[in-house]
Amino acid sequence: MSKKDIDLNKEDSGNKEASETAEITASDTLEAEDSGDNSENAVTADENKGKKESAVKDKPLSGRKKRFKYGALSVTVTVIFVAAIVLINIIFNMVLDRFDITADFTDNSMYSIDQTTVDYIKGIEDNIQITVTVEEADFENAGAYYKQVSEIVKTFAGNNPRVTAQYLDLDSNPAFYSSYGATLTAGSIIIESEKTGRNVIITPNDYLSPKYSFNGNEITAETYSMYYQLGYGSSGMLTVEYYAAAERCFLSGIMNVTNDDPVRVAVLTEDYGASSPASLVSMLEANAYIVEELKLSSSEKIDPDIDFAILFAPIYDLSNDDLNKIDMWLDNGGKYDKNFMYIAASTVDVLPNVNAYLKDWGISMDSGYVFQTNDYAFNGGSTYQILEFKEGDYSTGVDTQTKQTQGDRFKPIELLFDEYSIYKTETIVSSYDGAVVAPFDGLDGFEPSNAERSGAFPVVVGSSKTFYEGLEPHQSRVYAVSGHYILDRSFMEAAYLNNSDIFLNIFNFASGKDNVEISVSPKSFSVQTFEITASQVRAITIVFAAAVPLLVVAAGVVIIVRRKRR
Repeated sequence: MSKKDIDLNKEDSGNKEASETAEITASDTLEAEDSGDNSENAVTADENKGKKESAVKDKPLSGRKKRFKYGALSVTVTVIFVAAIVLINIIFNMVLDRFDITADFTDNSMYSIDQTTVDYIKGIEDNIQITVTVEEADFENAGAYYKQVSEIVKTFAGNNPRVTAQYLDLDSNPAFYSSYGATLTAGSIIIESEKTGRNVIITPNDYLSPKYSFNGNEITAETYSMYYQLGYGSSGMLTVEYYAAAERCFLSGIMNVTNDDPVRVAVLTEDYGASSPASLVSMLEANAYIVEELKLSSSEKIDPDIDFAILFAPIYDLSNDDLNKIDMWLDNGGKYDKNFMYIAASTVDVLPNVNAYLKDWGISMDSGYVFQTNDYAFNGGSTYQILEFKEGDYSTGVDTQTKQTQGDRFKPIELLFDEYSIYKTETIVSSYDGAVVAPFDGLDGFEPSNAERSGAFPVVVGSSKTFYEGLEPHQSRVYAVSGHYILDRSFMEAAYLNNSDIFLNIFNFASGKDNVEISVSPKSFSVQTFEITASQVRAITIVFAAAVPLLVVAAGVVIIVRRKRR
């Protein structure tokens, strides 16, 4: 090795040592700097990291990712919205099925029930089942009459959870209907009580309550059928008008099946009645009275379980034998507590035997007609008049401020005494002062100035006889009504008259019912209901069939365009 190579090796060795010394020095310097500024450098590093992450987040999405993001959000919102609508619809329908949430715009509240009925239903503590003997859709589609009945069924059930309704077709459920032991027809409605086990069956003829007329005068269904077969159907003289009586029938049915001790009323029938007590019977049945017919002449006696007997508008006199049956029943073996009402036919003069019996009770019905000559008469002087209802035992709850009492063709009644022995009489309804007595057969051309008697004449009266068992009184009562027209449907069911309330009070008081119960009158289907004109139909059709859909479509287009431009 040459000297030159040795010198070069030495030089490299020196340089290497110098370099290592420099690196050690530099490292010491860095460590010193790091130990002094460690916290500051850490903060700076965190800030730089945050800026990088922020930059990543703020970086715009690609078109595909953007569409996916907003599309997924739109689908999610749509699904939630549709689910919410479905849920709200389910809840709303459940509420509609359970509660009566409807609006009735008919003039006479055809699809509603009276508040007194609502209050009664809400107080029912028995389980009541209403069964309609036809499928619900078929029943409602049978016509407006049946649709109204269906709404009343829903209203009854909607006011008390204890009242339930069901629709069962007769042909599809023979086993269910066989237990009722009655001939049922499609459309019949059964009301039954779980507590008493009793049921009543209501027919379409009951809840639609047809009123038959010939030449303006009301006739029976049988007479209507006869005239129809004789060819009067197309003459215009023979008419039938339906009344909505579902509320009254259902209420009556519920009262009857839940009443543990109903009052029994017998209508004493013969072939000599001038008219049918249809309105009176309907009112009684609507208020939980059990009404039945009894042919007096063929019965040995009146059933002692009968509480009230009615003799309605006979055109022939009763035999003394029949009158004796009534008297024996009223005596009730000395126990009393029976009631009899005689309603004279307006078109028949005084019946001698009946009148003689009434006189024993202090009541005398005289021949002639009560003819009113003042403002309480119609047409300036008539047998058709406004009457005065007397304050007393029978006036509780009767509206005499806004309602009138009216009637037509009464015979004058005279009370022979106020009190005599165990008997006591009272006037319930009379004419107003200023009336006169017109001859029964001489109304045509009658001059009131020629009348021999004038004043106020009783037309509805009562008489009672009483005995005391200790301190407890027992009474039998006889009532006399001097003209049956006062109980005609036109008077009993008119909303502005209180005729039905008065007679219901008489029966309630005599039967020991302290409180006046519910009196519901049928509503005529012929009353004008809420209707719209043809032009209104067109306007509504345009709005809901065209305008509203177009607005919805336009709103959708605007939303889509705005989203695409984002």
